[in-house]
Amino acid sequence: MKRLFITILLVFPAIHLFAQDMLRQETMESPAPPAGRCEVTYIANSGFIFASGNTRILVDALYLNGDIWETPSKKVQKAITSGSAPFKNISHLLVSHYHEDHFNPMLVSRFLVNNPKAILVTNSQTDSVIGRVYKQDPQLKRPDQLKIITAPMFGSEIYEANGLKVKCLVQRHMGKDDYKVERMGLLIEMGGKKILHIGDADYTDENFAGYNLQDENIDVAFIHYWFLLDCEGRRIIETYIKPEKIVITHIPYDELRRNYKRIKEYYPDVEVFLNHLDKKVF
Repeated sequence: MKRLFITILLVFPAIHLFAQDMLRQETMESPAPPAGRCEVTYIANSGFIFASGNTRILVDALYLNGDIWETPSKKVQKAITSGSAPFKNISHLLVSHYHEDHFNPMLVSRFLVNNPKAILVTNSQTDSVIGRVYKQDPQLKRPDQLKIITAPMFGSEIYEANGLKVKCLVQRHMGKDDYKVERMGLLIEMGGKKILHIGDADYTDENFAGYNLQDENIDVAFIHYWFLLDCEGRRIIETYIKPEKIVITHIPYDELRRNYKRIKEYYPDVEVFLNHLDKKVF
């Protein structure tokens, strides 16, 4: 009996310390960055989480099939849709367009059901795709969780809520096959930072000339790799965007390392996320 009592005394502190470690791990899993700084977590392809203070938004990160592009793992997809750590308390899901390497209607529907305080911000084309899923999902409170951007092509519309401001830029998708695809560039203001996410915008003057982005003092621009490898794309960046920092997005598996080296020749301080769930603070 005495031996048992001594064993319990020895084990109890270990259990207590283990519990403290678990609690510390949970609370430190995704600490909120202070105002004036933005923490960026890479999901896959053009998908990211932007976080500052109590504001956490998800951009182009819920999809199933990236084809030649990187795709979130099943584990990450499940964690995001369920709102599990480290994807708790995401207030907004921003979707630039309906292509399957940026968006999946079933995953987005599940995310909104499981995260009833979250709001989807997207355009009418994407809404027309996800609308079929809404009809099959009676749990989804669509009017309370949806903001549809209705600005015309080359127009813009501003969405604001709880310290978040997003200027949605309606632009053409790059490529002749996708000429009629409307997609949104996203000028995001949060935590004192200005972040531009251009998705798959074509590098044309008409896509950028009317927004005066060069006067916005953009802190970080998330730009797909075609821009940086093409002289016209670089001209657009230097004329219409002029960001302080560039992060590369949308790099195919087999071209990642090779193209990264080429891009560094033009932009030596460019940033790239090489691993899923990597974080950087800007």
